[in-house]
Amino acid sequence: MRKFLKFILSFTLIAILCGCQRTVIFDIYNNHPKIKIGMSISSEGTFLNNVCASAKKAADEHDVQLEILSANNDQKTQSEQIKKWADDNYAAVIVVLCDDTAGKQILENAGTMPVVFINLCPSDHEVLQSKQNVIYIGGKEGDAGRLQGEFLSEYFISQNNNTPTIAVISGESDNFTSNIRIDAAKEAISNAGLMPFYVYESSGGWDKSKTQSDFYKFLQSKPTIDAVLAVNDDMAIGAADALAQAGYALSSIPIVGVDATPEGRAAVRDGRIDFTVYQNPEYQGAGAVNEIMTMLGGDMPNADVDSIQWHEYMPVTAANIDQLFPDDR
Repeated sequence: MRKFLKFILSFTLIAILCGCQRTVIFDIYNNHPKIKIGMSISSEGTFLNNVCASAKKAADEHDVQLEILSANNDQKTQSEQIKKWADDNYAAVIVVLCDDTAGKQILENAGTMPVVFINLCPSDHEVLQSKQNVIYIGGKEGDAGRLQGEFLSEYFISQNNNTPTIAVISGESDNFTSNIRIDAAKEAISNAGLMPFYVYESSGGWDKSKTQSDFYKFLQSKPTIDAVLAVNDDMAIGAADALAQAGYALSSIPIVGVDATPEGRAAVRDGRIDFTVYQNPEYQGAGAVNEIMTMLGGDMPNADVDSIQWHEYMPVTAANIDQLFPDDR
């Protein structure tokens, strides 16, 4: 009887103490079922695969279950994935939007679940302030394109070439990330006083093999190519391989990408591409899981301003790559 009374008193004390604290969604002291987190990405690709790997590693470290699904660039499919996870009582979701205007719909489908948007920020930033348990983690896509454009501008100015012919390779023609990078790069080139001629403004589908195949066909007519602007490293590498296959001298054609993936960094080192822009997949993958665990524990997400956690892009060239990534060698 004394043991039973002692248990009741202890339980009552815990309940009282908990009542004085922040509301938490899970109690680490109970034998709860494994927490489930859903992660919906717009599509697969080298960078997002690295983000997913980082998220999975962090989830394992927190002993939570992470389910990762691709929406195959279909916003309706992604919204349905979020709704199903909410219906199945998942604890939270991580989202790489297919459409930057779909933030409100995602939050409606998520219900009370904490949501971490990564990689693509909802275009309506006010959506992020509509709930306390929402945050965006990522970079400003325009910065990536601006850095690409500034690198190309400096090169062409040094070559006294004010009218360069530049091949442009996008992810998809209607992709927000792709378009904003290209627009920012073109703006930087224009602001430098150059008057470029853009050729082969075509989609590479974020894919190295598709880019190489399609671009090689275009190169059969031997057009002038002074530079290649690609919105990710895989397509930059595909373009470089196509140029080499078609007999162009890569040493005189600067090729720029984005992400500084391991493959992209290797291409910078061997001279296939000249410039890329680094965004850290761990900030987005592991960072998203860590922010979810913070919110599930009852704390506010760690945002810089307006529920956004910005991470800067870093320019990567042959001159600084060993300093930035000494462990690669």
